[in-house]
Amino acid sequence: MKKRFSVPRLAVLLFLALGMALRLWYFLDARSLFIDEANLALNISELPFSGFFRPLLYDQYAPPLFMVLCKGAVSLLGNHEWALRLWPLTGGVALLLAFQYLNTKLEFAPAIHWFPVAMLALSPFLLRYATELKQYSTDGALTLGILLLALRFRPEAMKHVHYWLWALAGAVSMWFSMPAVFLLSGVGFYYLYGFLRTGNRQGMVALIFVGAVWALSFIALYLSVLKAGVERPMLQNYHAEYFFPLRLWEAGAWQQLGSIFFGLLSPVLGFTAIGLATGVVLLLWGSYRMAVRKTGLFILIGMPVVTCLAASALHRFSLIPRVALFLMPLFLLIAAFGASEAWKSAGQYARLALLALLVLEAAPFVNSLNKLGKPTEIEGLKGVAETVNRAGKPGPVFIDLEAAPAYAYYSQWHAQKQRYRLKDAVILQWDSGLEGLLREQQQKGPGFWLLFSHLVSEEPREKMGRMRQTAEKVAREQVRIENTGAAGYWYAY
Repeated sequence: MKKRFSVPRLAVLLFLALGMALRLWYFLDARSLFIDEANLALNISELPFSGFFRPLLYDQYAPPLFMVLCKGAVSLLGNHEWALRLWPLTGGVALLLAFQYLNTKLEFAPAIHWFPVAMLALSPFLLRYATELKQYSTDGALTLGILLLALRFRPEAMKHVHYWLWALAGAVSMWFSMPAVFLLSGVGFYYLYGFLRTGNRQGMVALIFVGAVWALSFIALYLSVLKAGVERPMLQNYHAEYFFPLRLWEAGAWQQLGSIFFGLLSPVLGFTAIGLATGVVLLLWGSYRMAVRKTGLFILIGMPVVTCLAASALHRFSLIPRVALFLMPLFLLIAAFGASEAWKSAGQYARLALLALLVLEAAPFVNSLNKLGKPTEIEGLKGVAETVNRAGKPGPVFIDLEAAPAYAYYSQWHAQKQRYRLKDAVILQWDSGLEGLLREQQQKGPGFWLLFSHLVSEEPREKMGRMRQTAEKVAREQVRIENTGAAGYWYAY
């Protein structure tokens, strides 16, 4: 019997189509690589495949097999943004499709189906990272893939071959995505709970074997790749405010905790006051109802959150939103479960009120549609570099250290590197004496360029302002090129 195309079903299909269209546009727009992407692109370009199975260069971390796939795409398609971002796009699309499949499989109330799909499909945060050269979208896709596999092979229906499948899938998955470790903890407790309920001792023994295989794989990954990064003081300091605080009696701990959870919840539960409040209430209600009605499912989804928070408290995992993106679909699933449970038990007027709150929660995300057909630039170094070349002004180009990774990639490795390579480019180091360099250059030519990128926050913009003030001491600005997140200025003596 064919399923009827009801209004809720059509709404789900509409949001899926919009989510796909937005992800494809972000991909095709081929925006400039921002600083972390550029550093990862340099690793992909400079290192052999074997180099991904040890700590990466330029203070970067990415799972080895993710890097292998990205370098494979570059080797086959050429060194440019589309090849570099092909696998993140694949992860972003897979995340959306897997979420909808879970949305259907968990049997939410039909009138609620549109809500989680709309939030996931139109979230500005998830849209950006669905096509960014980082592993975050594939982390999210693999998270849902592991959940689907666990729901496919339920504890009461496990066969001998399924344990071998889990041993292999789990051992390999963490080399594609480090957060897979947290998902596997949920899988382990999910099966343990099921085996305890049914008294399946053979299943428990097999589960110990599977867990041992996972542990060996993780130890190998930790020693070869993760250990050096986890223990690096610079990264520990950078992520300090994103570690789960344990000393909650200290001043600022609750503010830090609130900031962390706002960063993790607002991208999928709403960033307005009423939207986020509605989302948090649904998340709490959904947690309670799922724990009572579907305990195994609650363990499967909730345990990865618990183990992730524990790892963060031990300073072994950062809860910076992009790194912990894989948690966001889990929070959204639980909130959708809460909305479904509320809908099923509510009367007519309460349902209308709930529907109105869900619309208010989702409405701001519709603004993401404004990006279709418009630039998606974050740090538009490419456009600045091309314009500098076309301007033809004499003198060296002094490149700020924050712009160095993107310039190094575009001038040395990009398939169209001649368009972005600048004559007489000089990378400024953190301890470069800019005024001295500029006065020295005064004896050699009529002027010089200052080139900036990564102008995405107040700190680098303030730094740029100080450098421009230094330049004004010895020369006068004649040409100004400003793009989103990047800029170039030519000064004449």
